[in-house]
Amino acid sequence: MTTHSSTSLDLLVVIVNFRTPDLTIQCLRSLVSQVRDVPSTRVIVTDNSSGDDSITRIQAAIDAEGWASWCTLVPLPKNGGFSYGNNRGIEATPKAKYTLLLNSDTIVHEGCFKACLATMDRSPDIGLLGCKLLNADGSIQNGCRKFPTPWRLISCLIGLPFKLPSLFAQDDMEDPSWDRNTTHDVEWICGAFLLIKGEAMEKLGPLSEAFFFYGEDIEISHRYMKAGYRRFYEPAGVTVHLGGASSDPTRMAKNARSANHWRGRYLVQRMCYGRLAEWIVRFFDITLHAMRGLYHRFRSGKNSGSFNYHRDVLLTIAKPLMNA
Repeated sequence: MTTHSSTSLDLLVVIVNFRTPDLTIQCLRSLVSQVRDVPSTRVIVTDNSSGDDSITRIQAAIDAEGWASWCTLVPLPKNGGFSYGNNRGIEATPKAKYTLLLNSDTIVHEGCFKACLATMDRSPDIGLLGCKLLNADGSIQNGCRKFPTPWRLISCLIGLPFKLPSLFAQDDMEDPSWDRNTTHDVEWICGAFLLIKGEAMEKLGPLSEAFFFYGEDIEISHRYMKAGYRRFYEPAGVTVHLGGASSDPTRMAKNARSANHWRGRYLVQRMCYGRLAEWIVRFFDITLHAMRGLYHRFRSGKNSGSFNYHRDVLLTIAKPLMNA
């Protein structure tokens, strides 16, 4: 990561585009009022080698709308994944007091940046901050969860928090025990809107490029937690997150999406809890999917959707076990 001698920006915003030009332009349009609120803001849009007309269309919008004073498009030579695209945007700009990693499929509500930065300014021990995320229909999206420790993953696989909530509710990683309209210290924050304290990032680094897609937000939250930084939820800032745009079937093949999901799941275990934790979780995944697959095979036949699902999962998660 490039370092600089002094902070020159209050806020750096990095948006990674991969074949989502319409959504990226819509996101940029929502940032016009944010830049007025926080004048010392720079927005970097990195294009992960989309191979379509993304670069032409985004640059045309920047020029036509007069956004060039605060927004720059940076084409990248390859699609290196979500962390890669974000980190190249961070490196392209002098360091900032805060850096926001913002998904291209977001629409930021007025006053969001101002509210989130004010919270960070008041609490220097906050290293990562997330805002209130909304679905397209206005319902609240769960953007903050509990860490997927090995036990929590196994507990949820077995269904303990849902079958015996009086005993195992604490293992529910969705963490429904608090009101998403109130401020709260949290464990990990969704990468769709991830505000990072610049001083913390200088010490601990940005997203890990070991991840291509899925899991990088968990790992950075865990890394910052270990270093003593709080992770905080601020509902006064609001952003719509449409979700899954860069990994939908038109942009990422279903088998590639599945492989990245499972690879991220096990990489989180390895990097946060150790190699043994990774193998334990894989063992339970394989065992339970095999048992459920056999159940559906004998109950509904080899052509049933449920059987095919568990079979496909087993084919995916067995291969990395053999190559680990």
